[in-house]
Amino acid sequence: MRGVAGVAGDEAGRGARAPGRGGWAFHVALAAAAISLFIFVLAAGTPRLLTIVPDDAAYYFEIAENASAGRGLTFDGLNRTNGFQPLWLAVLVPVHAVVRGEPETMLGIFLLLQIAFLAAAAVLFHSVLARRYPPAVAFLGGLLFVFAVFLPAVNGMESAILVFCLALALHDASRSAVVSGGSGMRHALFGALLGLVVLARLDMIFLPAVVGAACLARIPRGREGRRAAALRCAGLAAGVVLVVGPYLAFNLVSFGGLMPISGMLKSSFPSISFSGFVPPGLGRRGLFGLLLAAGFLAWFGARYGDLRRDRSERFPFRSGMALAAAAVLLHYLHTILFMKWAVFAWHFMPYAFLGCVVACEPLERAFPGALAGFRRAAYALVFALVIAAGLFGAVRSFGRPVERSWCAAAYDAAVWVRRETRADAVFAMKDAGTFGYFSRRSTVNLDGVVNGLELQRALRDRDLGDYLARLRVAYYVQHAFWNRPDIVAGAYEELRVSFRSHQYEANSDELALYRSDEVYRSRPYFDGPYETVFLVWKMQRP
Repeated sequence: MRGVAGVAGDEAGRGARAPGRGGWAFHVALAAAAISLFIFVLAAGTPRLLTIVPDDAAYYFEIAENASAGRGLTFDGLNRTNGFQPLWLAVLVPVHAVVRGEPETMLGIFLLLQIAFLAAAAVLFHSVLARRYPPAVAFLGGLLFVFAVFLPAVNGMESAILVFCLALALHDASRSAVVSGGSGMRHALFGALLGLVVLARLDMIFLPAVVGAACLARIPRGREGRRAAALRCAGLAAGVVLVVGPYLAFNLVSFGGLMPISGMLKSSFPSISFSGFVPPGLGRRGLFGLLLAAGFLAWFGARYGDLRRDRSERFPFRSGMALAAAAVLLHYLHTILFMKWAVFAWHFMPYAFLGCVVACEPLERAFPGALAGFRRAAYALVFALVIAAGLFGAVRSFGRPVERSWCAAAYDAAVWVRRETRADAVFAMKDAGTFGYFSRRSTVNLDGVVNGLELQRALRDRDLGDYLARLRVAYYVQHAFWNRPDIVAGAYEELRVSFRSHQYEANSDELALYRSDEVYRSRPYFDGPYETVFLVWKMQRP
């Protein structure tokens, strides 16, 4: 993992090993997974695909389409926004510009593109493991990657490009000395890779921060070697800044702040808003990576002196794993202390990535060389458990019932709207990604993550009604009603809704919605444990 943390990686190091001959087995497994996903994407209809693609992914698709058509960075065509992770959007814009297909076609293309990125990442990832662990261990680590990272990252979000950038950094640093040696230019190139990781997901800033701190700590106090070490640190910082700096400057000039509006609304920093020790969305894969990171960091700290003295223990490699683990723990602390809402499973994808590397450490102790007797039986058992757990998770994820996906219900409503309403009709909705993209209608996002600051001021000033009137909103949409059997049954006369300004922590004025103004009502479906319906109302004007 010294590649991820960028501590060191020398081919001549005593801990390095030549790639094992067992790599063919991993590549067969990877090919089987990639081909299966490829067939799934081509064969499944759009509602089925939307069971694995969260609503937020469609924000990227719509903004990319608008940007490629010259309409600027906007989701609804009315408000400018920077509520997205920049690198994934930068990939999607040229794809939309070249293909210009219908939303259903573009969804399939984007998922196939993610499969390609992730397959490349898996090859890079396994090649690093194969140089540092016995073939049997590298194979198990690669299988863990396929099930815990590759399959879940095919989700339409920024996950695939993030994993690809992490794998590039892992592979690059594992083949050349960084931080502990090398030139300033070499460090600048590695810093640029870390910058790409940050652009893939901005909360990955903890990774270059930890690597930079380690680099500074290695500057000797005496004169000898001090200049060279300082140049390495300067090169690393310059690489990160040259990649990330233009994006931050663009945000500051165009939107008045360094961070995207989505991050600004979700974070309470510097005020603490403790969300509990198990943040929403962490899941089993995230917890797996988090516990392994914490355990490895504790082990490394306890044995630091011995590991540093014993070159055969691959000290640089394990130092890198420790730095990556420290970055994961800092990310975790930031999440539980400062993230107020909307924390999802894809936020923790780097945890699973790191976990697949760290897991190779205990596996190497269990299976250090040739397998025979008890070790062969134990290895077969571990292999069977990985396959069984991985296939169970894959079937559960990709076989999720359509009727339990509110995004599929949003798609059905969007198709109806595309057929039954005027092309210039304007809608308003929270969680507006899937509906807005597939309806081909301007849809104002009311939770604000892909909107502008004007909405936040309107919510604070209890001026939502006038705000929607100024934007000529004609329809209001809502996808979930929890514990409201009267609305599910249509046995209500009036419903009043308000919205939260997460910037000002204030509630808006209320919108009055009437049963008589419903223009679309879906069949009942489930949003989590709640039976609900998808509704569209015609807005009344004062």
